[in-house]
Parts: sequence; C-alpha cells; structure tokens
Amino acid sequence: MISIIPEGFNDFCCKGGACRHTCCQVWEIDIDADTAEYYQQLPGKLGQDLRRAMVKEGDTWHFQLDPRGYCYLLDPDGLCRVIKELGEDALCDICTVHPRFFTYVYEYILCGTGLCCEKTCEILAALPGPLHFIQEEIGVQLTFPELLTEMGLEALQEEELHFSPDLTLEGLTQILQDLSATEPIDAAWTQDLQGLLAALPEALEQYRSYLAKAPLAFFDRLYQFIFYRQLDQEAAYGMETLARYARQSTCFIFLQAARTGDALEAARRWSEQIEYDTENVGLLLSQQN
Repeated sequence: MISIIPEGFNDFCCKGGACRHTCCQVWEIDIDADTAEYYQQLPGKLGQDLRRAMVKEGDTWHFQLDPRGYCYLLDPDGLCRVIKELGEDALCDICTVHPRFFTYVYEYILCGTGLCCEKTCEILAALPGPLHFIQEEIGVQLTFPELLTEMGLEALQEEELHFSPDLTLEGLTQILQDLSATEPIDAAWTQDLQGLLAALPEALEQYRSYLAKAPLAFFDRLYQFIFYRQLDQEAAYGMETLARYARQSTCFIFLQAARTGDALEAARRWSEQIEYDTENVGLLLSQQN
C-alpha cells in the first residue's frame, strides 16, 4: 500500500486543554471490545468511574455523556483522566485514532485528520502556498492535480480542481436546500439554515462582499482537502460528483465565514455536521448526481 498524507499533517498534535471544541463531547464514543474488557477489570477509583460511565447496547459498549454533553472522564482543564493517569495506550481505539482518518483507494491509503478538529483547520490555514500531498514511502510531494494523475483517477478540467467563489442566488438556494435535508447535529444548525433561507438576497450580498478580503488561498486548499477526503467514493459517484460536492461545501463555508468573520470555525462547524455523519455525506453526494 502507498501512503498519502497532506502537507503539514505529520506534525499534527492534539491541542488538549487549549482546544475550544473538545472531541470528548456530543459524539457517542464507542469502546472496542478489548478496551472494554480492560476497563472492566481496572482497579481503583478510575476503574470505578470508567465502569459507571460505560453503557452497553447490544454487543457494543460506549461512554455515556454528562448532562452538558461531555464525557464523564473529561476533567475541567479539558484533559482526559485516562491519559493523565494511565497514558495514551489505555485509550479505546476511537479515542486513540480520532480525528485521524484513513481511506483506501486502490493501492493507496489516504491519511489525514478531520476538519471538525480546529487544529486541522489551523494547519490548512498556516500552509504557505498550494496544498501538497506527500507520498510517504519516497517523500515525493504532489499537488492535488498531480496526485489524481498519480492515482490514475478520471481527469478533470484544471478549473474543476480549484475553488471558484462565484455563486448565484439559484446556486445558494440549492446548497441550503440540500443541507437542510441532512440530519442536524443540533437545533442551532437547523435554525441557522432556516434563517439563511429566509434572507437569501442578504446572504448572497454578504458572500459577494467577502470576496475582496477573503483568504482565497485557504479556501482553495480547503476545497481540495474536502475533495481529497471523499476520493474513496470515486468509484460509486464519479469525479464530477465529488467536485460538485466539494464546491458546494466550500461555498457554504465561504458564506459562513463571510457572516461570522471566522473562516476556520466555519469549516470546523460544517465538518462536524456533515463529514462525521456518513449518511449526511452520502445524501449530499447522491444529490449531486
């Protein structure tokens, strides 16, 4: 297998307590069988607290969340008690791997970390130029178009491999309607979409006004990163569909950045809603066909 990783991501390191959006909330965190067995036999107060926080549904264990939506093992300083007392090797598989992803396309393993992690967004924003992808075994750096050629994927026009911020009222309406069909992560997501649909001309004006000051290089990297993450869906949907999905997604993030002034949080919030619900991704890809 040939490993591919985006530039800068070998240096990924969790922000821990400095993160404004800890991974230890909202999600239902499954516990693999081996780790669940280990926790069941763990002595001391930590073992007792772990067992109180664990719930079994069917054959699967998971951590229940406290009334605020946080993992019971998360300390007030934003750090995990399991890591603090036992080290990272004691984490369950999901907590060890998240927010990393690994997708398989032919003989390639495409690696990275999810945009729902604010550190991921910061890495993309800090890159000095176009996004490059590293073929780890030999250290070769490839641009996104070069990567697709290397992988033997369907050729697209050069403009389809870069983000174009042009957007019409019809296009914005379609994006918001498509997103409204996805399963919402919370009530605030639904309310925000409803507010945008009720004020489409104003939203489009905000979008266009942002063009003069938007970090367009960041949005181009973001577009390619979103595209890259779904390359394992190429056989099912085709490259044209993946390009439309990436463009619509980036346009929505662009709009949210125009409204809030925070492009990184706009990307993180979109990913939290879409990329971490595979049914939502599948729905949006199907709508592009």
